[in-house]
Amino acid sequence: MLDAILRDNGSFSNYSPEHLICFMACICFILVALYLAKNHWNADKQRKYITIICVFGAMTQIFKIWYRLYIVTFDPTVDLPLHLCNIITLIMPFIMWYRWKLAWAVTYFWIISACAQSIFTPTLTDSMPNYEAIRYWAVHAIIILAAFYGHSVYNFSLDFKDAIKSGIGLNLLAMVIYPINMALDSNYMYLNAKPPGRTFYDLLGPWPEYIISLEIALVIIFSIILIPFYWDKLKANMFLKGY
Repeated sequence: MLDAILRDNGSFSNYSPEHLICFMACICFILVALYLAKNHWNADKQRKYITIICVFGAMTQIFKIWYRLYIVTFDPTVDLPLHLCNIITLIMPFIMWYRWKLAWAVTYFWIISACAQSIFTPTLTDSMPNYEAIRYWAVHAIIILAAFYGHSVYNFSLDFKDAIKSGIGLNLLAMVIYPINMALDSNYMYLNAKPPGRTFYDLLGPWPEYIISLEIALVIIFSIILIPFYWDKLKANMFLKGY
């Protein structure tokens, strides 16, 4: 049983029954957690429970390194927590505990534009009960929950300046990760090649041109993400103009 959990099996397939079940489990987890936070938890519990959940997500990332070393399969080109979702997972406990609005706003755009699509088009290769599969779904469900939690429970909001800060932050992070990729011959944040399998990146053209396409796509996606936060103002303007 332990071998089935720790050893790669390479048997996951996108849009398979397993994918559908895991996807629905993530959505249910997010909705239930938001419902409990809004309707059954006081302010102290709201802060404590989301932090505990996010710490669990961060620990899954840390444990991955330990168990890879333990079974002597650790590969620094793929097992370091340097993908965008992994980095967010490690800092999210601090964001939630300290109610760090600026960091939440910056990562919100990253999560909704990039990490959320990972549950629709997973880059996962191993199926349950492999630990990597457990970690993958847990990490993505938790950070998506945290993104919505900041708005729904902590009452954080977003504006155009937050989108600019998020875009700048993402490019600065890419500037840090790219030389690491060059040194390790790795592909963290998918800066040096497209991710495996059928993903959103397939719509953006070949590498390296898809990096430019991705920048343009992010401007569009960030703008779409802002619409709900400006919806009341948009409706008011439309009403005044007689639409």
